Amino acid sequence: MVTTEILTGGVELIDRLSDEWTELCDEGASSDPFLRPEWFSAFVRNFENEIDLVTVRRDGKLRALLPVVKKSGSIHGIPVRKLQTVYNLNTQRFDLVHGADETEKKIIVNAVWEVIRDTTRWDVMEMRLVKKDSWFGDVLTLAESEKHKTGIWPMDGAPFITLPQSDDKVSSIDNFFKGSRKHFRQELDRRLRRLKEIGDVEFVVTQGFTTCLINTYFDLESNGWKGRSGTAVTDDPLVAQMHEEFAANVAEKQSLFVYQLKLDGKIIAMSLNIKQGPRIIHWKTSYDEKYSRYSPGNLLFRKLVQDCINDGHHEIDLLSPVTVNKKAWATSEREHVAFYIFRRSFIGYLLWNWKFHVISRLRELKSDKLVKMSDVQIEKHEVTV
Repeated sequence: MVTTEILTGGVELIDRLSDEWTELCDEGASSDPFLRPEWFSAFVRNFENEIDLVTVRRDGKLRALLPVVKKSGSIHGIPVRKLQTVYNLNTQRFDLVHGADETEKKIIVNAVWEVIRDTTRWDVMEMRLVKKDSWFGDVLTLAESEKHKTGIWPMDGAPFITLPQSDDKVSSIDNFFKGSRKHFRQELDRRLRRLKEIGDVEFVVTQGFTTCLINTYFDLESNGWKGRSGTAVTDDPLVAQMHEEFAANVAEKQSLFVYQLKLDGKIIAMSLNIKQGPRIIHWKTSYDEKYSRYSPGNLLFRKLVQDCINDGHHEIDLLSPVTVNKKAWATSEREHVAFYIFRRSFIGYLLWNWKFHVISRLRELKSDKLVKMSDVQIEKHEVTV
């Protein structure tokens, strides 16, 4: 027997469902830390007074959950009523939370779609930063079968490292740094030697959370390029508080690992990492730019890679956005997309056409123009040479 329900509330609602929610995530299909109740608890406490939780139960047991909110927003300048995921620019990933039993997929997808379809007062449903192979893709298929316009919009991917698995850990580490990474390793060795020439170098790994430790990370980040660009966590007190609460919640589950690189006792690089089964999520990282010539961030990350291989982890998830530095380490990249369902109405059709025909075409033209400009610059460079 399958039952669906929309529950409305704040942190108290998340706390009430926390044990069931965690058990569902622990099945493995939705184990990502940003799909767990501790993330949404910290998020809602700081950014939302109230959210809706779409729940699907089978014989009374929670089998799927979708956190959503209704908001007034816009699509490329056009005002719109949105049914959207609980999301903002601090969100690293989102998805429908569900169990690991693939035989339940059809039942869950149908139940979720029926709830969305029957919910009133929205023009478009938007789910951002979702893995492309999400079960929500099947929800779009159902929506299309009932004459709703839908679309999938590409978003920034998430690089990751697949780590070698072997009983011989030393050989595994050596093999990881062979081939295209051989020069990278040699360069990091050279920079580490140079760093040791000016002081005592120490790598420190701390499991757990203290306010002092998280504030040290915040200070390091705010004094760097993120602080200058206005994107540091501490630029918004609510963002800082959310990160602190989430870090504390993760630490309670013995899953937070803080890596530090010290020079003569002074921290010059830090990273916050979350252990999730055989995976490590490289959540936040920063370094003191006065020591950038020594690549302190990469030196610290190499320590993390070596530890992960020694501990038998399978993967390091580098999260979005894609950067040159992440690509240098990564072995592959996960595709992220935004899923859209438009209300079966004249307004819904206009919004779909605006985003997926007009705006999409304008972006293609802009992209083609940039490619041509790049080709011209290459040709000029070749002539000059």
